[in-house]
Amino acid sequence: MQKGAAKFALTLKQKLVELQVTHEYREKLKAEREERAEMARAAREEQKLLRDMERAEEEENRYLRLLDKAKSDANEAAADQIGAYDEKIRMLEKDLADAHAKFERAQAMAEKTRSGYVYIISNIGSFGEEVVKIGLTRRLDPADRVRELGDAGVPFVFDTHAIIYSDDAPALERALHNEFQKTRINAQNFRKEFFRVSIDEVERAVARLAPGAPFFKDVEAQEYRETLARRNAMLAAVEPIELVAFPASI
Repeated sequence: MQKGAAKFALTLKQKLVELQVTHEYREKLKAEREERAEMARAAREEQKLLRDMERAEEEENRYLRLLDKAKSDANEAAADQIGAYDEKIRMLEKDLADAHAKFERAQAMAEKTRSGYVYIISNIGSFGEEVVKIGLTRRLDPADRVRELGDAGVPFVFDTHAIIYSDDAPALERALHNEFQKTRINAQNFRKEFFRVSIDEVERAVARLAPGAPFFKDVEAQEYRETLARRNAMLAAVEPIELVAFPASI
């Protein structure tokens, strides 16, 4: 009987080892898939930055051509039309300056892969109170990434508390993540960048790690609040059903 028990214990131990090895192998495959997905996402973002730079350059060149044409037309215009052309030239000069600044920003972000934006967002309708996501994007318009996240499988859009530009965005993101490491909701997968922390605590951390960065504490949650209001109104509109009392005996 002792031999049987020992054999059973050995078999059980072997099975547990097999299960552990299988689990570790599956976790490794999962991590590799996620790493490949992250690399693919980063590559897509870099390609988008290059396209943004090209579009910004095209826009700058277009305003430059329009400005040259307006100046040429103004030289040949009648005296009573000069005022209108001057106003048009001023507007085009402003548009050209804006387009040039946009191109320079796009070029800098395309050339400096560490530059980018750290965003801090929340979504009480989807995740509840005091849950924030702290992420990074290298898109020329960081709000695009926030909108994309709001469209990706969550019932409500995100509220934005901060979008912080940094020459070393990964370092700033990492510093903020380290600040709230103990409150990380998913401690197994660090690519899930959600933290259970109050907006006040996040604001204080931002003030210390990124001095001068604007921060918005208000949680609008417009869609969520409108949904609650509509649901409450529907419940209030339902008339209570009058229960009919049946006689004790027929």
